[in-house]
Amino acid sequence: MKGMNTRIIALFFLMLPALLAACGGHEKERPASPSAGVTAPVAIGDIATVTESVDGSGRKRLLVPASSILRKAGTDQVFVVGPDSTVSLRWVSTGHTLGASTIVLSGLAQGEQVVESPSAELREGARITIDTHTQDRAKEAQHQ
Repeated sequence: MKGMNTRIIALFFLMLPALLAACGGHEKERPASPSAGVTAPVAIGDIATVTESVDGSGRKRLLVPASSILRKAGTDQVFVVGPDSTVSLRWVSTGHTLGASTIVLSGLAQGEQVVESPSAELREGARITIDTHTQDRAKEAQHQ
């Protein structure tokens, strides 16, 4: 019996990080990865702003493109673009998907920028650059 209790306790401590990760929320910043400082070009169409909308009952909700959500090991994550143009992975809690958008219940704030359809090469701490020519074409298309 004692050996079994020890195994259960050991298993609990091995599973604890996974359980905490699944809870989402704001965790402390992760250390920079080996790819920190690497610059990855991102077209302006690949950056989306977290928006707020009001549903039929008057409740506010945050929306992001469904393609910005990464589902890994039972958790939902997004790449958030920081003020210094570096990206960081952040755990989010999501609700329903409405067309091309997903409701974010926690983990993001209105106005933050996320990477839409992130490539497999994008890594935590990577610095991104925005193609200004693509940005100008996107603005022109919106005004036409």
